[in-house]
Amino acid sequence: MSRLLILISAALLVLAGLAPIAVMFGRLGLEDFEGLLDARTLALLGRTLTVGFGATALALVLGLPFGFLVARTDLPLRRTLRHLGFVPLLVPPVILAMATAVMWQDVRGAPIVILVLGVGTFPLVAAFSARAFERIDARREEAALLCGGLKAALRMELPLVLPAALCGACFAFVLAINDFAVPDYVASIGRKYNVYADEIFASWQSVHTPGKAVAAALPLIALTLLALVPALWLRRRGSLASWDGEFQRPAALRLGRARWPLFALAAGLIVLVALVPIGRLLWEAGGGARGWSFDGLQAAFARGIELGRNDLQRSLLYAGGAALLSVVPALVLGHTLERWRAGPWLEALVLLPIAVPAILFGIGYIALWSSDATQAFYGSGWLVVLLEFGRFLAFPLLAVTGATALLDRRLEEAGQLAGASPTERWRRIVAPAVGPALLGGATLVFVFGMRELDAAILVPAANGTAMFRVYNAIHFGRDDFVAALALLVIFLILLPGILWATFARQGPEEEA
Repeated sequence: MSRLLILISAALLVLAGLAPIAVMFGRLGLEDFEGLLDARTLALLGRTLTVGFGATALALVLGLPFGFLVARTDLPLRRTLRHLGFVPLLVPPVILAMATAVMWQDVRGAPIVILVLGVGTFPLVAAFSARAFERIDARREEAALLCGGLKAALRMELPLVLPAALCGACFAFVLAINDFAVPDYVASIGRKYNVYADEIFASWQSVHTPGKAVAAALPLIALTLLALVPALWLRRRGSLASWDGEFQRPAALRLGRARWPLFALAAGLIVLVALVPIGRLLWEAGGGARGWSFDGLQAAFARGIELGRNDLQRSLLYAGGAALLSVVPALVLGHTLERWRAGPWLEALVLLPIAVPAILFGIGYIALWSSDATQAFYGSGWLVVLLEFGRFLAFPLLAVTGATALLDRRLEEAGQLAGASPTERWRRIVAPAVGPALLGGATLVFVFGMRELDAAILVPAANGTAMFRVYNAIHFGRDDFVAALALLVIFLILLPGILWATFARQGPEEEA
């Protein structure tokens, strides 16, 4: 790998992802720690843990069996269900809360927050589980089936898949405990349920000093790291434990009489967590309780496009720019970290921007760039692109490290012996092998960039995004415009997946 590319990529990671964190911690003073672990703070921490563990348990209960059904069985329409299963993850959490809370009006406080965040993160567990189930060698499975049928095969496979499922659960826990927008929205329509992210936001709003906000966030950062460090270890175990050298892809397991009942359960889950919330937004956009009509729906979308056009365009440019910017650094650093002996230990640095709450990450950008010398950049959209790139680079980078781990090192060694330069080996051997993983990771950067709200609330340059417009609108009244704008945001987030599913060449293993 070219040393110059490695240095440039590492510099981008430091500038966009690590420097804002370093600046914040550099502002800490002894006075900032006063009252850090008082009774109120401990109560907030307890509520945050309740939300985190509750949402993670729900994500695990839904995601593990769903991942098995759509990846390894002869379930009808399993490929379609697998694609639809990602919808709750792609829908911004506050929009999911907006659609869910109105349907469950008697559920408020912790239960509705847990429901929204659990449903919104179960696709992570399902995706990790499905991938692990697909990596179980056919010979192992055939031996288990001969010994004891489907039950014996499941007993053999579950220990191999569980590390990957728990890795997804760890990421679900991190997203749940760091979310600010969902508890904030729920508190605005019902009884207040403060979590730790509220304390960070309040600390910044009251005194506008980074040190106080950083000190308030330390327990939450510690919780996040306690979840992410095991996630890294479980990710490596889950991605490699079931992979044999002479791998043979297993055939779909036959469900027999349970095929259609299980299909009904899987399809019912997708309807409840993905299609019903979107249907609710369509109903509200068309007039809702005032009287639904197709003309009303068209008028709401026309108004949403008219008033939110600039916000939607900016969101697309920022998220798309961050995704494009992430491609080369993720490819270079992901391959380097996997091949470098100390790489696994440095992966924790890559995860730091995710470990830090989004609100705190936004404060870091304010502290780093709000000076006279950088004022022009601070007020521009380029700052938002850099922020989204730095915060979400970990997704494509870790995807590339996982794909590189499955790439036979001897292929690169053969290229070196043949006289290929480091750049040539990277272009001809590494990039084609890890390309699908890189594309998936870059798509996640786009998705999370489009749905980013917590940091956008604080950073002035990000106030012009569509998600910030939705956030403001739902606090000033729920009308057809809000629902239509939310649907437009969802459509733009889902668009890459729709195009991929429509135009991607279907492999023989996916034709069932």
